[in-house]
Amino acid sequence: MKLLLVVLSWAAGLLGFGLLIGGVAMLNVPAALIVAGLGLVCWARLADQAAAKLSQPPNAGG
Repeated sequence: MKLLLVVLSWAAGLLGFGLLIGGVAMLNVPAALIVAGLGLVCWARLADQAAAKLSQPPNAGG
């Protein structure tokens, strides 16, 4: 069940990002590229923070 929620959240995120870029592209293509780049930079930062948190040893002291 948890895996299904993870997959659904990924799918919703990708769909939302695609629709956002598509909507901005209808207004102005260079602006869509800027929005896509900023979104990917933010995503990379979140992924880096998550990876750093996973690589830390658990706190044994409490």
